[in-house]
Amino acid sequence: MEIMVEHAVPERDAAKISELISICRDERRTILNAYTPEQEEQYLRHMQEREAVYVAYMEGEFAGFAGISPRWAYSIRTRHCAEGGTWVMPEHRGKGVGRTLWEKGVLPWCREQEFKHIGALVMAHNTGSIAFYEKLGFHVCGYHRKIVDWDGELLDAVEIEKM
Repeated sequence: MEIMVEHAVPERDAAKISELISICRDERRTILNAYTPEQEEQYLRHMQEREAVYVAYMEGEFAGFAGISPRWAYSIRTRHCAEGGTWVMPEHRGKGVGRTLWEKGVLPWCREQEFKHIGALVMAHNTGSIAFYEKLGFHVCGYHRKIVDWDGELLDAVEIEKM
């Protein structure tokens, strides 16, 4: 099956992205807040310079998204650093959606933006996500104990990076 990757279109993709974030939150796979479709649409319409959101479709069906933005944007000395994330619909996991989002969307865009260091924070128990990023050439560079406050329960997260 062909996977189409392109920049997110706010009016088409906001509700689908919002739904996927909720699914991943229910599975405890993401540190993202829950956003309404309206909030997500506003975000997509008003992204800052050097931010991007890519979506993937398989045979016309929304399959996932990936986002990338500057990391530590408060300093010119870290202008080459970005932070990204990937979310894939449960029925499309393991079908190459995440890899295609990065290979056709995020990584070429990062080269255009001159990002040389890409990082992400992944829930430590989300071993599937960690393995996914390792296949893309990321490596674990840190472990944060009790950094994620999940409704009062403090959970661990893994810092990953790619240079």
